[in-house]
Amino acid sequence: MIVVIATALLLGGCASAPEETHEPFTRSSRLISAIEDHLTDDEYGAVVNRVQYGVTTGLLSDTERSEYLQQYVTYTRERYDQAVTDGEYREALKTAWNLRLLARHLPDEPVSYTTGDLATTDQLLADWATFARENDDAVLSLYLILRRDQISDLSGEDLIYYIGVAREMNHDEAVGRLTAAARRRELVVPLPEDPVDADGDEPGLMLPGTVTIWVNKGIRVDRGVGVPDRVIGSGFFVDPRGYLITNYHVIQSEVDPTYEGYSRLFVKLPGRPDERVPARVIGYDRIFDLALLKVEIDPKYVFSLSDIKTLVPGQRVLAFGSPGGLDSTITSGIISASGRRFLQMGEAMQVDVPINPGNSGGPLVLPSGQVAGVVFAGLEQFEGVNFAIPTYWIRHFFPQLFEEGEVKHAWLGISVRQNGTGLEAVYVAPGSPADRAGVEPGEVLTHINGETGLTLADAQDQLLGIDAGYLVHTVWQKTEEDDTVSTTQRIISVGVRPYSPVEEALERQPIEALFPVLFGMQVDDVSGAPWGPDFVITDVFPGSVADESSLSVDDPFALRTWRVDSDLRAAFIQIIIKKRKAGFIESGVQLGAYLETDSFL
Repeated sequence: MIVVIATALLLGGCASAPEETHEPFTRSSRLISAIEDHLTDDEYGAVVNRVQYGVTTGLLSDTERSEYLQQYVTYTRERYDQAVTDGEYREALKTAWNLRLLARHLPDEPVSYTTGDLATTDQLLADWATFARENDDAVLSLYLILRRDQISDLSGEDLIYYIGVAREMNHDEAVGRLTAAARRRELVVPLPEDPVDADGDEPGLMLPGTVTIWVNKGIRVDRGVGVPDRVIGSGFFVDPRGYLITNYHVIQSEVDPTYEGYSRLFVKLPGRPDERVPARVIGYDRIFDLALLKVEIDPKYVFSLSDIKTLVPGQRVLAFGSPGGLDSTITSGIISASGRRFLQMGEAMQVDVPINPGNSGGPLVLPSGQVAGVVFAGLEQFEGVNFAIPTYWIRHFFPQLFEEGEVKHAWLGISVRQNGTGLEAVYVAPGSPADRAGVEPGEVLTHINGETGLTLADAQDQLLGIDAGYLVHTVWQKTEEDDTVSTTQRIISVGVRPYSPVEEALERQPIEALFPVLFGMQVDDVSGAPWGPDFVITDVFPGSVADESSLSVDDPFALRTWRVDSDLRAAFIQIIIKKRKAGFIESGVQLGAYLETDSFL
């Protein structure tokens, strides 16, 4: 066969060469070629998404679908077995989940889903906790135990051990849960040996668990005069081995590859202003503005993160930090509101607490002593209003901060808006998991892994709880041209979320493709008409930039210019528009939107 092909190539220029025969190029053949390429590159998550596309479009036969799924299952089962053998419990949890999900949602598929001998999630978490315990990582061990659906099946010895760990971590919520389980077993729970370990610690006892973060960036020139360039923030210990949490923006110069200047990081302990303790960044999360640092000291107090999802407005809180570098400062106030959408993922809480520059990264503490949030101070557009990152969201990826480098989050690759039935996809990122699985703008996501009544926060909550490579079962609805509603189920392998989906998209697409995401309007391109404008608006999302700028459906406009301001982290467009509400009088309008939009899943 090789000889025949070579001969044909050699004789390609001769008039007497035989006519070449090829398989006809079809959508099916192109899809199969893409799947085969993914298999060659061991990109099995992409295989699942391509197969899902082939199933919903009818481009794959039942035999082809089963064959490719069988290869995925075989690969995943091998990864599971190897992960269990090697003690890679994060991978074991993912692969076990994926196999069970396929078996549950494709029971009639003629593929051997070998799930009967898989360890349960609780068992894998217990094994992982034991591994962490044996490696002197008590914080991770306790965290993993608390993630289990049940703790009542723990041995009496383990329950007493974890109660002791929870006390050492000042984790009153964990102490209460574990103690209740122990007493149901009629176990004798030892009393705390140190009064610091008692419930409801006094604020003064917590201060030794806080630090002032200093980043020395050398000298900067201001109006011809050299002045010291310093970044001051706050932090608090979360592990007795010297690990502490602060904001990413405080230590950004330490890990930002685009920063080329001088940068030295150290911390100052309470009551010791002249002593500088060198620190290093372990892990960081740009999306949630968090970083985990390590110092070689034994902290006198360790804070714990609360699992409370929603804090009631009016609830009292304390803010610990170093405003202006003044260490050991405690201010009090209340929760003003929850559910503020300022982050790319999750929600922030608004607080009425005196907070100033230097408080960034400090703990927001409940009267019980648990950390309810991490202060990230105020936003420029909201002078005098302060915010914090709830620890409920942090708990999802808290263990990953202990791993070197940047925390990676999962994503589907769609931007959505809330409607009456679910989350409508208004944009699908090219090459994303959702794109490869065949999701199109206009489809409405109604279920993720069985959860209904989805809000944006609900969907992001689910994605934060998993890593890239996990399978999710989704249900979508679409209104057809005849007003009937079709329903499609898709199993999608989630990918790695880019830090700034909008910026990544702008490198591959024109800005008009991002109009729904940035400005909240959908448009039709009518630039083919030489006498008319470039676009006409077909939909305006309530509360969006377009809506607040009084743009409306059927308004024609011409896009004159656009730019991205890297310093402001915003995109701007200038358009010439004929607003229907203004009698179609032509006017110039500039629209601006932040790049870090919160609408992506």
